[in-house]
Amino acid sequence: MALGYMRRHRRWLYIFLWLVIAAFIILYIPALQSEGQGTPGETVVSVGGLPISVGEFQRTYYRQRQVYDRLYQGRLDANMMRQLGIDQQVLEGLVTDRLVELEAKRLGITVSDDAIARAIATSPEFQEDGRFIGTAEIRRRLDLQGMSEEDFEQSLRRQLLRQSLESLIGAEVSPSEAEVEREFRRRTEQVKLEYVLADAGRFRSAVQPTEDEIKARFEAQKAAYRIPEKRVLSYVRLDRETLQPQVVVTDRDMEIYYQDHRDEFRQEEEACASHILVKVRSGTATEGHTEAEARTIAEGLLNQVRAEEDFAALARKFSEDQGSAQKGGDLGCFPPGRMVPEFDDAVFALAPGQVSDLVKTSFGFHVIRLASKREESVLPFAQVKERIRATVTDLKVRELGEQKAQALADALSRGKSLEEAAKAQGLAVQKSAPIARGETPPALSSPTLVARVFQMKAGEVEKEGFALPQGAVFVALAEIQPSRLPELKDVRDKVRSDLVEEKVLDEAKALATEVRGKAEALGLEKAAAAAGLVRKETPALTARSQPLGDLGTGIALEEAAFSLEEKALGDPVRTASGWAILRVLERKPFDPADFGRQKDQITASLKKQMQQSLVRAYLLAARDRYEIKRNAQAWRRALGEEQ
Repeated sequence: MALGYMRRHRRWLYIFLWLVIAAFIILYIPALQSEGQGTPGETVVSVGGLPISVGEFQRTYYRQRQVYDRLYQGRLDANMMRQLGIDQQVLEGLVTDRLVELEAKRLGITVSDDAIARAIATSPEFQEDGRFIGTAEIRRRLDLQGMSEEDFEQSLRRQLLRQSLESLIGAEVSPSEAEVEREFRRRTEQVKLEYVLADAGRFRSAVQPTEDEIKARFEAQKAAYRIPEKRVLSYVRLDRETLQPQVVVTDRDMEIYYQDHRDEFRQEEEACASHILVKVRSGTATEGHTEAEARTIAEGLLNQVRAEEDFAALARKFSEDQGSAQKGGDLGCFPPGRMVPEFDDAVFALAPGQVSDLVKTSFGFHVIRLASKREESVLPFAQVKERIRATVTDLKVRELGEQKAQALADALSRGKSLEEAAKAQGLAVQKSAPIARGETPPALSSPTLVARVFQMKAGEVEKEGFALPQGAVFVALAEIQPSRLPELKDVRDKVRSDLVEEKVLDEAKALATEVRGKAEALGLEKAAAAAGLVRKETPALTARSQPLGDLGTGIALEEAAFSLEEKALGDPVRTASGWAILRVLERKPFDPADFGRQKDQITASLKKQMQQSLVRAYLLAARDRYEIKRNAQAWRRALGEEQ
């Protein structure tokens, strides 16, 4: 009756339904967006007015996580991904994409739809047997990756924009003939050495410079000890050490995390088993038996096991799996999917203590005994409570750090001093020790920060924070200390250390020279033994840039090794720890014909590297041209840290 009424009045029902839908769109959806409920369209970061949305970040992060899942076979959970900073890397990649878009627009670079179509049609990724796979197959692959056609095209457009930007910026960049040859030599030349090392360390305890020697060296080389310009920073750290005392983790917080992340605490089903294997010979292999012989032997062993003979003793004596036979057939414990399918199916069908019938696999016939089995389960809360406490503490520290970083950035952008901004957030301002150019003090371990500090003026405040391994830091330049000539008391330890190093190296060189002189007549081994040293060899042919035995690496060492003629004895050469005598036993030399064949490919590879390096530096500088705004709340929602 009701259905009949609806059929008779369906026109009015349709009108009513559309009115309801319209009201929902007009009234409800804007309310959700205006209240900041974390919709996929919410902006996480704005780069020069170009938004990066929650949805885009989450899709990109998910694809990146899939890559890591494949690499680490699912052993990398969400918390470990955070600790590795993968979320920050993904976001930074999206920021770089926007910078590329902005710079491409500024420079008049565009990518047409035809260019995208050509890129798709010619991409090796979409070719099979030399033929284009077609749009239907591409759509199928995108569906499997959870990527829309629009996202794919946008990603490809950005990739082509970056390539165009690289070509434009690096148009004049090209490696020289010498650079190409050097790279070819690095890739192909190899040597095997015998050598003797005169280690300077053996002389160090005997060298004790006098005060007069220290003063004399300082006066003679005072300019070499000139103290460079240094800068003192005022800084506020937002790291675990600073923020954790302000974080409280309750039992309720941990229980909520446990319920929301139960999969993190799930234990797979696991079997602990032993087996006896009788191999079946396959193809031209000589190992194993014919299938009939193997079956007969295995049946005999199975009968003995069922007659309650010692399984481990039988496995040690008769199993043809040498890896497990010595352990009485013990295979340890393993989850489903670790063994070949037939073995896997048989093991997980057994009850603890039970022995299988014969199981045939590609290896042969198996007799399997299940020792124990653990069913799939979720670890109880009490067992993982402290692990959860650490995770929730990290999340809360991170959230608090982002809140305070946003508050500091906002205050500094309004003209507040670092001290005023920090005080409002209950944070302390610290002073750094004087920092020289290129130094990276442990508390401020960011080369980017140190480089920026030497571009700042005294009193200048950096309005954005700098990322540190364990958080972030906001800085102001408190003081500039100009370069000056030192007094001896400022550099006495350095002068003494240099004097000791010079003397021990002289002793090592003298010893190496003595060995070199005797080696012509006695041979390197006898000459070394006479001086209390040891002749050694590199383990095998060694390429350029690779450590030469325990001599290590170094430009002078490498040039000496690769310039020696085969069997020739070299003069003493400086190493990281002393002086060495080298002889080339065998070499794979420069091959002009092979160089001619590879020259174009190496040139193109080096040019690409040079262009990419130039573009990275260009985009780093481009950050100063555009305002980058971060939405801390949206970022937390993007990470699923705020419901």
